[in-house]
Amino acid sequence: MSKIYVVCPGEVVTGGPELLHQLVSMLNENGRDASIIYSPFNFSFDVPSQYSKYNVNVVSFNSITFSPSDIVILPEVYTGYVRKFHGVSIYIWWLSVDNYFLSIPIGFYQQVKEFVKQVIGHRNSKPSQVKIADLCKYNHLYQSEYARLFLKEKGIDSLPLSDFLNEEHTKKELKDTPRDNIICYNPKKGAVHTYKLITSLKDYKFIPIINMTANEVSDLLARAKVYVDFGNHPGKDRIPREAAMAGCVVITGRQGSANNIIDIPVPEKYKIDELGPHFIDLVKDVVDDSFSNYEVISKDFDGYRERIKSERDVFEKQVLSIF
Repeated sequence: MSKIYVVCPGEVVTGGPELLHQLVSMLNENGRDASIIYSPFNFSFDVPSQYSKYNVNVVSFNSITFSPSDIVILPEVYTGYVRKFHGVSIYIWWLSVDNYFLSIPIGFYQQVKEFVKQVIGHRNSKPSQVKIADLCKYNHLYQSEYARLFLKEKGIDSLPLSDFLNEEHTKKELKDTPRDNIICYNPKKGAVHTYKLITSLKDYKFIPIINMTANEVSDLLARAKVYVDFGNHPGKDRIPREAAMAGCVVITGRQGSANNIIDIPVPEKYKIDELGPHFIDLVKDVVDDSFSNYEVISKDFDGYRERIKSERDVFEKQVLSIF
């Protein structure tokens, strides 16, 4: 039987690495032989405690004897690793479009810095990215419609391999308890645009999602009415879905995956062009409506929530179809 290896950054706890662990776990639960290889390869990493619930094996790159039937899956930030794997099937999994470009050193200083990291074996080093034009010979998977469209534009065919939220988000019943007139936001996403809102709407209560545990985030979203996200949406982001499942009205911009109806399937009035001349007024109108008529407005997100609930089953079917 083919062995499947998924390359993942070591000691990183974010949405992308969690999804890589979810894939390995899903494969193993369905009788495949899948393992994580943490990067950089010259360091030893343990499975983060947050991911201990997943069914994953960890192997080191130097301990593996690869066979022609083996499969290696690389997230898009690690395309440089295609140079390390020979005689195996390689899949590039596009969890993000923007992060592929962000991981390319720009400018002489940054290129030298990355080179030095590799030479001294820095724990955050990684090989330089491969140009899009040279990736056509590999297999490609897309997590979002945004990524599919990007790859299609580059002449690259790809297969869908999405993701899913944890059960703590999808199994919770929405509470009928009164909600506060709160606007939640992620200060790491779209800070410039959110700052404009905060400074213009001084009478509104904005609460940043920062320095909180998962339970604290969940509790905050469960008592808020609105979540705004004017970030770049490099893939099908998790926090907007978590906010929707917690009962929030989700307002986004038009960047990245937010600009299509597949990745964020909500009525268009909840997607507001952050570069438009009436940005603040349009957001204010939706927020006011959400505060005043929350019970009615919230129903606009029922379809989105049903889609999110089905994601695990869809992901499993995709995994078994591809592998």
